[in-house]
Amino acid sequence: MKINGWKYYVHAAIPTLPPHIEVDETPVNDGSIWSLDGGPILVRWTSDWDCGYETNWWYCIKDTPFDISTLKSKRRYEINKGNKNFSVEEINPTKFSEDLFRVTSAAYETYPESYRPNIEHNSFIADVSNWKFIKVYGAFFTENKELSGYACLLKDGVYINFAVLKAVPEKEKLSVNAAIVNKILIDHEEFLKNGGYICDGSRSIQHETAFQDYLEKYFEFRKAYCRLHVIYKQPIKDVITIAYPFRKLLSKMDGIGPIKKVNALLKMEEINRSFK
Repeated sequence: MKINGWKYYVHAAIPTLPPHIEVDETPVNDGSIWSLDGGPILVRWTSDWDCGYETNWWYCIKDTPFDISTLKSKRRYEINKGNKNFSVEEINPTKFSEDLFRVTSAAYETYPESYRPNIEHNSFIADVSNWKFIKVYGAFFTENKELSGYACLLKDGVYINFAVLKAVPEKEKLSVNAAIVNKILIDHEEFLKNGGYICDGSRSIQHETAFQDYLEKYFEFRKAYCRLHVIYKQPIKDVITIAYPFRKLLSKMDGIGPIKKVNALLKMEEINRSFK
């Protein structure tokens, strides 16, 4: 069953709309959300977008034009180093599908095994031709013109989403990510001046990442605080209720795959309960 404004993603029903737009909660309230194609076991959405006070849930956004001159000298140096080492430009992904696969595979190698995605060559190459991103940027190493990183953007009105950003790990010390982000912000200066915003997604629960902190320090992204809502389908709701008092004990066993997934749900539930 298709439900307007909602989609299935990794066992969850989530909104299809940008985070600043209030969702229609009718399918949640009448229970029809559980009939969504894919069979979600939980529903997650947010409200009170950019409320102006600190909460336990946020999106990392950039809603002002970027001015490198306002940064500390060390941070300006890192960005300029990236611009020197890499040439960043829009690319046609189908022409670089093999290179994109190589970069993605290298990036995934650094992920902890507990949540390292499996990537299959032929499927990846086939999927690239079906990408619906508005723009794909490639970062080419100055010395040999080899693709070393890429970013994919989605757009919906005043909202642009950093849907994907991957880089060859050994090139990160040469500031490839800085070169990519800098180019994107320069290209979208007018978009930002006219009320748009670029989003790197919400607070991360399961994946260990410092990238949002990096964006805040080097490119003046900020946290747009909001309220998280989560509800669970039975019997998952009962599992969460029973396991919740033992969440600290379970966190010590986070290296075990299934428990790690439960811990992610328990952390999300802890944040959810903080609003009540």
